[in-house]
Amino acid sequence: MAKRRSKRFPLLVYTPLRRWGDLGLLATIVLGAFWLLMPRVLGPTPLRPLALLPVLASGMLMLYGYFAPRVAHVRCTPAGLRLQGPVMPLIISYRRVEQTRPVQMAQIFDPQKDRAARRWPLRYWNMTAVVVDLKGFPVSRQWLRLWFDPHLFLPGGQGLVLLVEDWMALSQQLDSVLSAYRARRGR
Repeated sequence: MAKRRSKRFPLLVYTPLRRWGDLGLLATIVLGAFWLLMPRVLGPTPLRPLALLPVLASGMLMLYGYFAPRVAHVRCTPAGLRLQGPVMPLIISYRRVEQTRPVQMAQIFDPQKDRAARRWPLRYWNMTAVVVDLKGFPVSRQWLRLWFDPHLFLPGGQGLVLLVEDWMALSQQLDSVLSAYRARRGR
């Protein structure tokens, strides 16, 4: 019998990055038009290829903004909890998980003090997130903050804050995988 693949839960903290995609598209159009019209306005110049670099950079910003929210997700796998960021994955062994608990986002992050989260949709603050308390991270926290959104990490503690649409399904799936893992380990 083939194993059923676990459900993928998109991480909602990456949803506001869609604005970056729109900004990148606008910048690509404006900078591309400038690059095309540059010889007519400034005349022939040997530095014209350098003007293509901002066009490429804004194109990369557009791609990141459009694809990051689609790529970022969390999934319970047999190897561990897989946290897929826009650029790199992080697999956390179930051995590191102490407990899971549901918490409202406004109780974890202060909407008045958190400047980066002010761009979130208002409904996020009333949503419930799954907090995964960990014994430790597989790599340093500074390295993880370089590649992942800071709102995925529990402030003042060792843990993850997983904001997904269907927090109950994620919590149930995580609890069942953890109990099966602990039963195999004989705890």
